[in-house]
Amino acid sequence: MPRRPRLHLPGGLYHVILRGNGRREIFFDADDRRHWESLIQKGLDRFEHRIHAYCWMTNHVHMAIQCGNLPLSNFISFVASQYARSTNKKLNRSGHLFERRHRAILVQADSYLKELIRYIHLNPLRAGLVEALSDYEWSSHPAYASGEAPNWLTLDWVLSMFGETRADARQRYARFMQVDCRRSIDDELRRGQADDARVLGDEAFITSLGSIGHRAATHQTLDDLALEVAQQNGVSAAELKSLSRERKFSRIRAEIALAAIEGGVATNAEVARYFNRSQSVLSLAVSRLRKRARGTNK
Repeated sequence: MPRRPRLHLPGGLYHVILRGNGRREIFFDADDRRHWESLIQKGLDRFEHRIHAYCWMTNHVHMAIQCGNLPLSNFISFVASQYARSTNKKLNRSGHLFERRHRAILVQADSYLKELIRYIHLNPLRAGLVEALSDYEWSSHPAYASGEAPNWLTLDWVLSMFGETRADARQRYARFMQVDCRRSIDDELRRGQADDARVLGDEAFITSLGSIGHRAATHQTLDDLALEVAQQNGVSAAELKSLSRERKFSRIRAEIALAAIEGGVATNAEVARYFNRSQSVLSLAVSRLRKRARGTNK
């Protein structure tokens, strides 16, 4: 069953999770994380989003992002594709570094912002990477606890929910972090709500979203998607539209078709016409890709 298209709400708060392909490592040393952060800063400058919290684990990342006017997927694609290319070059390898689709959950900020920050910051502790949160360098927890923050991290919104002064807010934040999330909230922050994995909020919040879900698919065209996936694979959109039957191009066209179908961007028939390919052949390629994806994510 196709996934629902992403929700794009300017000013909305999103919990973004991006994992390594097959849950494999994406960071191999400190320099990798520093390079990732440099790309984060470039992406924020370019797409005008705000990051309120983050955690760079070994094989995945978490971010609390407040979305600007441009779709969040553009920012994630820019950072991930740039990082994947440089990392594959460094390791002298090819292939996908990240899972094809990141998770982005639109979160009701006034009800869940503090819980989301706590959930993100507790990841290294729960994974057994450190015995104390202060020992983990690659999250925004030290910035909230001590005040030393990268210039691309936004602190004021979250701290204002803990106290009127920074000193008071930091003390209350520290006490808040000593209590773990309830397991039910933990699951919701990771997966969204059972009836719509794109959203986490109460009935009034969901109702207030109105027709956003119906408009979401229009924020990315098939041209945009084809260019995005082509760039991630180091080829041009023109090459994908050529008459070449090279297996690499066939695989990439199938990836674009699957993403288009699941994201509500286009149908299989529309993608087949876009690339001037047989609809039945493309459909078989998409089916094979789905089966491989299910096998990898078990």
